[in-house]
Amino acid sequence: MAEAIAQRGLLDLPGLRQLILLVGLSGAIAAGLWLVFWSQGQNYATLYSQLSERETAQVVDALQSAGIPHKLDGPSGSVTVPEPQLREARMRLASQGLPQSDALGVEMIQKDNGFGTSQFMETARYQLAIETELARTIVKVQGVQSARVHLALPRASAFVRDQRHATASVMLQLYAGRRLESGHVAGIVHLVASSVPDLDAGDVTVVDQNGSLLSSPDGNDPLAVSAKQLEYTRSVEDGYAHRIEELLTPLVGDGRVRAGVTADLDFTVSEQSSENYDPQKQVVRSEQTANDQRMAGDLAMGIPGALSNQPPATSPVPPAAKQQPATPAAPPQPVATTNRATRNFEIDRIVSHTRQATGTIKRLSVAVIVDNKMVPGGDADAKPTSEPWTKEDIVRYEGLVKEAVGFDEKRGDRVQVINASFSPPAAAGAPAPLEPWYANPLFKQFGRQGIAALLVLALAAVVLRPIMKTLLQPSRAAMAALTRGGGDLAGDRVTLSGGAAPLPNYEQQVAAARSLVTQDPRRAAQVMKEWVSTDGR
Repeated sequence: MAEAIAQRGLLDLPGLRQLILLVGLSGAIAAGLWLVFWSQGQNYATLYSQLSERETAQVVDALQSAGIPHKLDGPSGSVTVPEPQLREARMRLASQGLPQSDALGVEMIQKDNGFGTSQFMETARYQLAIETELARTIVKVQGVQSARVHLALPRASAFVRDQRHATASVMLQLYAGRRLESGHVAGIVHLVASSVPDLDAGDVTVVDQNGSLLSSPDGNDPLAVSAKQLEYTRSVEDGYAHRIEELLTPLVGDGRVRAGVTADLDFTVSEQSSENYDPQKQVVRSEQTANDQRMAGDLAMGIPGALSNQPPATSPVPPAAKQQPATPAAPPQPVATTNRATRNFEIDRIVSHTRQATGTIKRLSVAVIVDNKMVPGGDADAKPTSEPWTKEDIVRYEGLVKEAVGFDEKRGDRVQVINASFSPPAAAGAPAPLEPWYANPLFKQFGRQGIAALLVLALAAVVLRPIMKTLLQPSRAAMAALTRGGGDLAGDRVTLSGGAAPLPNYEQQVAAARSLVTQDPRRAAQVMKEWVSTDGR
C-alpha cells in the first residue's frame, strides 16, 4: 500500500514539475560522473615552451603520428603532454630531430640545392649557415637564452686600397634577472672574431634585448678609458678592504669588522726622453795615418818642357870598366817627408726614454669599524655580554691596518679605526623558510580526488536528496483519501456469496492506521507533518 501511495504521489505532480525534477536528477548524475572522471584525469607536463609557430606545428604533427595526447597553451606557446609520457615524447621527437630552430646551420648546406643555383645564393646560404652556427654556440654560454649573429663580409678585391675588414654584431636575449660579466662578453667577442677571417675583436658589437651595449667600445674612446679607470680603482679599494678584514677577523671574530677604503689614483700619462754627454769619458772610435817621402832622383830638374820630362840617356860603358867589379851605390837620402794622422773620438752619451706608470696611488683614506667584544659570563649557563674594546686595543688595530695598506704620511694617507656595537641582523637566527604545503606534489595528486569527492557529496546532499525526498513523498490527495477511508481503501471490498462487504467502521480504520504506523513509522511521521502544515494554513 505504501508503494502505491508513493506512485500516486509522483503521478499527482504537475507535468512541468515532473520535467524539472527529471532534468535536475539527470544533471546531478552527469555532474557526479564528470567529477569522478576529472579526479581520475592525468596531469599534463610541459614538453617544450617558447616555440615558434613553425616548430610548434612540427612538434604537434610528430605527436599526432605517434599517438601521444597533447595540449597547446596559446599565451606561452608551450606544448604539454601527460606526465607519464613526457620522457617517451621527448625521445620520439629527438629521434626525428625536433624541435629544429627557425634557421638552419650546416643542415642548409647538406640539403640538395637543386640545379642551377647562382653564386650569390650559395654565398648567402653559406654566410647564413655560419651565423646560425655561431648563434648556436653562443647560446651555450650560461645566462644566454637566445642569440642572433649578423656578419658583414666584404667582397674580395684585387686592389689593396679597396680592401675592407669584416664586421659583426651579436644580439643576445638573456634570461630574466641575469647579466653577463665583462669576461663572458669578451669571450663571446673573441669567439666570433676567431671564427671569421679578417675580423678583429674591436669590430664585434654585442648588445642585449634592452639595447644596452655590452662590448667595450674602442680603446681610444674617452668613455672606455674612464670605465677602465673606474673599474681598476674599485678593484684596488676592494683589495685593500678585503686585506684589512682578513687581518682583523681572527682577532675580533667573524663578521665583527667592516672596512672601507677610498683610493685616489693618478692616471696621468707622461713620457720623457733625454740624451746626456760626458766629455770626461772619451774613446777612440777610428784612426787613420798616412806617410809620404820623396827622394832626390824623383825631383824634376832642367828646363821645364818636353825634354825635361824624358828619361836620361844611357852612356856606353868603357871596356876597361867592364872588367872591374861593380861597387854598390849608396841609397838615396829622402829629400822631403810628410806624415798625416786622423783620429775620431766617441764621447760618452746616455739616451733614456721614461714613461711614468699610470694608476699610482696618490692618497689613501681608510675607515674601519670594529664591533664590541663578547665576554663570557661568570656562570656556565650565563650568556656572554658585549663590552667595548680598550683604547690600547684600538691603537694596536690601527697600527695593523696601517701596515696592511702601506701607510705613508708624506703622501697624505689617513686611517681611522673606531669601536661601535653592531646591530644584530633581523634574520640572523631565523630558520630557513619551509616549502609551502600546497607545493607538495602529493597534494596535487590527491587534492584533485579529494575535491571531487567533496563536490560529489555536496551534490548528493544539496540536489539528489531533495529530489528523492520529493519523489518519495505521497501527495496530499492520497493522504486525504487515506484519512477519509476512501480511495483505494474504499474500493477494497470483500464479497461473500456474491454480496458486497460493508464499509469498515471506526475501530477498523484505527486498527488499519496503527498497522500502517507500525509497518512504516517514517511515512507516518511524514503524514503527521502534512497534517500540521495543513491545519496551520
